[in-house]
Amino acid sequence: MDDYKFRMVEMMHLYLSGMITDEEMQELQRWMDVAPENRAMFDRICEGKDILYKYRMYKKIDHRVAYERCEKRVGIKRRSIRVWLKYAAMLLLPLGAIFVMLRNNERKQPVEVATVDILPGETKATLILADGKSMVLQHDTVRDIVVSEGVNAKNSGGGIVYFADGNKRENLQYNVLQTPRGGEYRITLADGSTVQLNSATQLKFPVMFDKKRREVYLTGEAFFEVKKDEKRPFYVIADGVRIRVYGTSFNVNTHDRERVQTVLVEGSIGLSAENGGQEIRMKPSQLGEYRRTDASLNVKNVDIEPYIAWKDGFFVFENQTMEQIMNTLSLWYDVDIFYTNEQLKELHFTGHVKRYEKIDNILRAIKSAVGVTFAVEGKEIWISK
Repeated sequence: MDDYKFRMVEMMHLYLSGMITDEEMQELQRWMDVAPENRAMFDRICEGKDILYKYRMYKKIDHRVAYERCEKRVGIKRRSIRVWLKYAAMLLLPLGAIFVMLRNNERKQPVEVATVDILPGETKATLILADGKSMVLQHDTVRDIVVSEGVNAKNSGGGIVYFADGNKRENLQYNVLQTPRGGEYRITLADGSTVQLNSATQLKFPVMFDKKRREVYLTGEAFFEVKKDEKRPFYVIADGVRIRVYGTSFNVNTHDRERVQTVLVEGSIGLSAENGGQEIRMKPSQLGEYRRTDASLNVKNVDIEPYIAWKDGFFVFENQTMEQIMNTLSLWYDVDIFYTNEQLKELHFTGHVKRYEKIDNILRAIKSAVGVTFAVEGKEIWISK
């Protein structure tokens, strides 16, 4: 932006903050009289229609330069930095909004941003072996992997499958399977149990289980189908929760900041805190929640479909908040979400949508039902009302 345009930004900034002088107001008025688009932009700024961009441009502002300008103008000294910080949000954020308006006028682009192609996630993961070596896995790559002595794995379209020679070992070696945001993967463990990993998930597991127990460690979300073995119980350790499996299928999700959720589809599982405590047995179609804040456990009956539909290619949102929905979409589509108003997070939406569609189809459905506006720029989605 040239010096003259920056000057106009400064004038509007001063006008919004109530610090503009009569001479500066006259200068701003002359600029508005030059062209109708200048007046239209000023009106939109005053009406608050472009708050959407404040935070984005706030991040791009050179705060040191902004401080120096303010220091020269109003005589703020270094020792008064705390006073400056008190007013930084009030002054800099409107400045950012105006900056964007000038850029939009230059480009002749509408403020309402049309969605661009943000594609759904795909089958991809990274496997980390016991010696620290890592390899990228994809569904269209057939590959034989020597995991350790007596243990091999094969990667193909169905995921990665571990094969063992059948001799139980006391000295366990662990591998780690990681999916990124926008990724998913399926693994068959050495005992025949399968785990389908959702986006941004990590599973740590022994390449071969020992004689007494089978234990894996999960962060993120995964759907388990565990092979029965009465002599060797199966445990999932998931962010403070110990899940004992009695031969069953269930979903575990640790993505929520406040709770770890486990939904049982078939069979039986027992929940307890990882550091000890009474085990709570669950029945099919029940949800078990572990609250991180107070380490409490509770179980209730639920419709399990919204919790497990992801593994079958759907999103099922049943009266979920905007924040819950967008957190889910951000992981699958690998996007960052921003809100122009914190209250927007509490809006609710119910709908069933396909998981493998481009995101604009889902956003249109939510927009139609809730009345919000989505602006997409690159990998950022901004939500406004």
